[in-house]
Amino acid sequence: MRKRILSMGEAVVDILPAGGGMWRPVAGGSSYNVALALGRLGAGAAFVGRLSLDEQGERMTRALSEAGVDTDLLCRDDRPSPLSLVEQGTQTGSARYAIHLAGTAHAPPTMPPGWREGAAHLHVSSFSAVTGDWGRAVAEALDAANGFMTRSFDVNIRAALLPGREIARELVADRIERVDLVKASDEDLSWLFPGRAPAETAADWSAQGRATILTRGAGGATLFFRGETLDCGAFDVPVSDTVGAGDVFVAAFLSRANEAGLLARIAQAAPDEIGALLRFANAAAALCCMRAGADAPSSAEVTAFMAASPLR
Repeated sequence: MRKRILSMGEAVVDILPAGGGMWRPVAGGSSYNVALALGRLGAGAAFVGRLSLDEQGERMTRALSEAGVDTDLLCRDDRPSPLSLVEQGTQTGSARYAIHLAGTAHAPPTMPPGWREGAAHLHVSSFSAVTGDWGRAVAEALDAANGFMTRSFDVNIRAALLPGREIARELVADRIERVDLVKASDEDLSWLFPGRAPAETAADWSAQGRATILTRGAGGATLFFRGETLDCGAFDVPVSDTVGAGDVFVAAFLSRANEAGLLARIAQAAPDEIGALLRFANAAAALCCMRAGADAPSSAEVTAFMAASPLR
């Protein structure tokens, strides 16, 4: 049996603009998006989280199963699904989120004995990785996973849900100390460290022994490790929205790295191996940007897209 990737964190219902003053609900939440994308890409995966028993939660649970994502580490809850109102930024084109969690099923799951069995990797992401009960549960899981599997953290800043920039920096630094691989966007790092070049922060994190991926949207992505860098350009595509693109990037990178046996040896991988991972991840994210919401492609779709589409 192939070892699976665990994606631990929040699941929310994204409320997307549908034109004409209308809105439509779609499955969302950074960690949920990663789990669903892993399944669609053909990776062995499990979602470690909590979903409501309401109509949206039932739909999200079915989507995981239909994508081949394991739900044995999923908890269910009588409270309603958390909501995230998504709007497109007018200046940068990046999505903006107003997330509503109070009184909802936003709570960490109960981890059963033996949850580490059969797992190759644990991925955590965004505000659920650093704040409140979720943050504490994630820190405990990362510690429990140490020595049993590799671990990654997507910084994925949601400023309105964080306790302020200074404390957020401390929480992010704490999680980075507990993982092997970090991913952050240039927008994440510009918020954490205003006035400082994101590449400087990524280089500092990599100098601490954590392979660090910096994504720059249309500018592509760079992997930093111990003073070395490897760049990969982006694909030029018409953008519907950017919702979930970073999550799909992470899922594609982890999926392909696990398939190639590289998760445990990213630091020792050859440049062409890393380049192939970044190109696949950029292609998957580009396809997501062409669709509304966090709509992840299949591995076959990504492969066909790469064959027909040159990098910038």
